[in-house]
Amino acid sequence: MNLNLKIDRNLLGLAMNRVQGAMAERNLAHVGLNARKGRLHVAAADQALAIFNDFPCEIKSEGLVFVPAKIFSDLTRELPEGLVQLEKDGANLRVTAGPNKEFTMKLPLIEDVQWRDSPSVEYENTANISVSKLAYMIEQVGSCVATDSPRNYGTVAFMHRPSSDKSALRLVGTDSFRLSFCDIRVDMPDTFLKTGVSLTKRALQELSKLASEGFEQVKLSISDDQTTLVAEVPNFQIFVRLSAVKYPNYSSVIPDLKQRGVLVTTNHMKGVARRVLLAADKSRVLQLSFSDSSLTLSSKNTANSEGKERIGLEGYHGAKCDIAINGKYITDIVNVTGAEKMSLQFKDAVEPIVLTPYGEPTDCATRHILVPITGGAEAHA
Repeated sequence: MNLNLKIDRNLLGLAMNRVQGAMAERNLAHVGLNARKGRLHVAAADQALAIFNDFPCEIKSEGLVFVPAKIFSDLTRELPEGLVQLEKDGANLRVTAGPNKEFTMKLPLIEDVQWRDSPSVEYENTANISVSKLAYMIEQVGSCVATDSPRNYGTVAFMHRPSSDKSALRLVGTDSFRLSFCDIRVDMPDTFLKTGVSLTKRALQELSKLASEGFEQVKLSISDDQTTLVAEVPNFQIFVRLSAVKYPNYSSVIPDLKQRGVLVTTNHMKGVARRVLLAADKSRVLQLSFSDSSLTLSSKNTANSEGKERIGLEGYHGAKCDIAINGKYITDIVNVTGAEKMSLQFKDAVEPIVLTPYGEPTDCATRHILVPITGGAEAHA
């Protein structure tokens, strides 16, 4: 049968926005449109992701077509409000829109492509997770995960249940110069995530997008062979190929500091760091100078620009200590935390410094560990 349907422009746009993540090569990718039983099923897939979603529509004639992803995606963003008609017209898809059907465009169809329904997932390794908590966890750790890295573990985040607290779900990211982890407390069955999994940055981005749509819960499942993670909400499924990267034993680098932390106001720290770093060169070296009841942030470059600002500290009366760090790491942290205050714990100029937010969302706990620059700023450029 020749596909012929009408669907609200906003629903079509949302469907295409959802499948964007599965278009690694937009110029070569295609999108499947399958109209059946009163719903339009929209799907796209590449080697790492497969995304399926469906919405109600008015179907005159059921049918299945595949269209070039880039032009169809660009088109859906520009269509006028109201109903959009999609109709197969020979070797093309005719798109008609506008109150009086003023707009029409023909798109070439892609032949010899086979439609695959989303697999039925019945895994034991599954749990329902708060979407807002999951998104928060990803936001706290995401800056530590790179698209490309000389260290393979730097391109993934590790999701697992820490041995110290099996009621928590933890996400960890590190590039060896910094490490962040966030725990969220959720009600999980004992069968869920007995073995941790590694998630690429693309996978994290797709999972965090769920929060923008207002879903409360997402069902996360891990395939029995530990190769696929499935995220499910009503009429929307994301299949993610898990990374084969074996994550290092990160817990051994987390310092067990006994020193009492000093408190700083997060927004104040953000403003000071941004101002001071204007004087830094590309290495972004930021000097933290602790002295009695104060912290001075400073930076400079080879052109003799220099920035410096002093922050008063609550309750610090320790010895003078100068610590050099990559300023970008500080700004990454203060830009994503929602906490009003942060604690800074340190031992000396060479041991890692630990930043702990105070005032996080309920049942969420984050720590950030930064390695000081001791062997030259170029290593952290």
